[in-house]
Amino acid sequence: MSGNLWLDLGTCIFVLLGALLSLSAGFGMLRFPDMLGRLHSQSKPQAAGLMFILIGFALQQTNWATVLFIFPILLFQFITTPAAGMVLARGGYRSKHYENVPLLVDELEAEVERAQRAEDAAQARERSRSGEEPRNEPEQDSDFDPTAPNSLSL
Repeated sequence: MSGNLWLDLGTCIFVLLGALLSLSAGFGMLRFPDMLGRLHSQSKPQAAGLMFILIGFALQQTNWATVLFIFPILLFQFITTPAAGMVLARGGYRSKHYENVPLLVDELEAEVERAQRAEDAAQARERSRSGEEPRNEPEQDSDFDPTAPNSLSL
């Protein structure tokens, strides 16, 4: 067999594997019942799928500059995807969108309570500086209704 046939076969395998992983990420976003599962399905197979597609692309390139340009793409993808997933998970946790996921160890509870107390204290200081009367009732975001159905639930 010629070398080009082997490269073509390898490219097809990598691209198909990457496409299947990306497709499974899409199905996971639709089928997983809770926010944390969706975040997992969005980050892991999607990043691996992109990696396999880019490897398949690199096999077909004859220009080294193009191949070397793939490495920063992979690096930024593998740095930003977990960071974005962590930020989204913390935001969902703080806004109570984790839909009764059974957490065996809730490592964020104390940290969120501490951050909430600091935020409340900062708001109280700001109100005292501006001369407003202190409020006894907790402020609620008018756009967020915790009893409303989650738009991400299918």
